[in-house]
Amino acid sequence: MKILPPTLRESNRYLAIFVISEGDIPRRDLVNEILFCAATLLGDAGNSEMGIRLLSFEENNGIIQCRMDRVWETRAVLATVMSIKGMRTRINVLGVSGTVRGATEKYLLTQDINEPEPEIKRTKTIKECKMIIDVGTIYGKIVNRNNNEIDLLSEDPHSLEILNRSDTRFYGITVFDIKDKEIDV
Repeated sequence: MKILPPTLRESNRYLAIFVISEGDIPRRDLVNEILFCAATLLGDAGNSEMGIRLLSFEENNGIIQCRMDRVWETRAVLATVMSIKGMRTRINVLGVSGTVRGATEKYLLTQDINEPEPEIKRTKTIKECKMIIDVGTIYGKIVNRNNNEIDLLSEDPHSLEILNRSDTRFYGITVFDIKDKEIDV
C-alpha cells in the first residue's frame, strides 16, 4: 500500500503543554486520563475525529498532536483534566505550532526564559502558614506553590469539615487574598 502524498494527508497541529500536579505523573496515566476526558466530553466519535496523541512527555513538559481543525476541542479536553490517580492536576497549553520542532523551540525550550521568576524563590521556604480572613483563622501546611498561588492543607477542624463537605482537600489562596491581611509564617 502506498503512502499518501503530503497534499492529501490530514494537517496536524502540535500543542506544547506543561503539567502541574501534586506528584510525579507517569506518561501512561496522563494518556489514559486525556483520552478518558476526550471520550467523556465529545464521545467516541468526537474522540476519534480529534486524533489526539501524546508525542513526548518529560519532566512535566510534553507535546500533543491533534488535527488542525480540532485544536479548540483539544484545548477544551485538556482543561477538563482535573486529577490523575487521585492527584490534583492542571494542564497548561503553552502554545500551538504547525510542526513538532516549532513547538519545541518556541514553547518548551524557552519556557524558563519567558516566565518571570517568582519572588518566593528568593525568600526562605515556607512550610506552614496561619492566615486571618473574614471567616476566621485558617492554618495549615502549604502543599503546592505556583507563582502567586498557594494551596493550603488546613489543620483546623472547622475548616476540614467544610472542605470534606465540598469534596475538596485544599484552600486555594492567591496574592490578592492575602493582601492587607495578617499572616504568621
